[in-house]
Amino acid sequence: MELYVFNTERELLGVVEAYEYLQWTRKYSECGSFSLRAIADTNNLNLLRMGHILWKSDDLEAGIIEHIELNEELQETITVSGCFLTGLLGRRIIWQTEILQGNLSTGIAQLLANNALTPTDADRTIPGLAFSSVTFNYTLNMQVSYKNLLTTIGDLCRAHDVGLRTVFNPQSKLFTVTLYEGRLTSSVFSREFENLTEQSYIHSTHDYASTALIGGEGEGSERVMAIAGTGSGLDRYETFVDAKALRINDFGEEYETALLLHGESRLKELNMVQSFDAVLHEHGNLKYKEDFDLGDIVTVIAKRWGVSMQTRITEIEETYDSEGRHIDVVFGRGALTLAQKLKEK
Repeated sequence: MELYVFNTERELLGVVEAYEYLQWTRKYSECGSFSLRAIADTNNLNLLRMGHILWKSDDLEAGIIEHIELNEELQETITVSGCFLTGLLGRRIIWQTEILQGNLSTGIAQLLANNALTPTDADRTIPGLAFSSVTFNYTLNMQVSYKNLLTTIGDLCRAHDVGLRTVFNPQSKLFTVTLYEGRLTSSVFSREFENLTEQSYIHSTHDYASTALIGGEGEGSERVMAIAGTGSGLDRYETFVDAKALRINDFGEEYETALLLHGESRLKELNMVQSFDAVLHEHGNLKYKEDFDLGDIVTVIAKRWGVSMQTRITEIEETYDSEGRHIDVVFGRGALTLAQKLKEK
């Protein structure tokens, strides 16, 4: 694996020949991140500058340097970190009200076109950015305004279990935002199969909701309401979804459908947490990027814990250090982060 560096014009500058530590975190429906620590010699100081692009030769995605630290203890070191190229979408907001009606792919294409690819204000264009995706026929019927572009697209992808990434082509210098879906594989992960060295399991209803009361336009008894989801007795977990921003004039006879889709999307975000975090055995029977990869659906078994689940790989963290490569994998959907909880409140 080679670690190439490109400047802000996407021209190749060179290769990081030696480094102490690299963490490369890939995420399925979110933007990934990286952190690199190296000796602060002349070559690395020239290569590792703000805005420069790091690209691993064995990966489709690349990272952009957003943070630099220089330290001197026993020796001078430079540490750089940042997000993958999908993070560029986080530099834009949804500038005006967008009404999304149609399939998921068309809706995301609309958001990107109006706010990053071909916006009315040319100053808002992200140069060298493109969008390409197969069609995902998940229906959208919603309205969104002034939110962060990356957050909005990421939320849509998570709600419909679709992958999001930005592919870097060094030859064309193009950044292409893509939607994708992982494979359904026959791979099985288990301590009993000796392909896991560490494991932890979470099953939680802390942030779970099964039934949503959705409030649309109006006040008091005149407010338009809808109900999404099911459940009864102890299996019913209720939540309220404020959808007052959705306007009847924008949706007409489809207004109730728009409210229901909004509520169903929220329930997907508040699905029951069931996640399995594990460290892979580097010399196990399953090969990374051959038998399994980010987004793939696999089977995880922990016999002693009575756990057996067919689930998607939602995050892979690659770590490179003096001992070689280590891979940590997250299966399934993890618990809501503090930032997400604060956003919901």
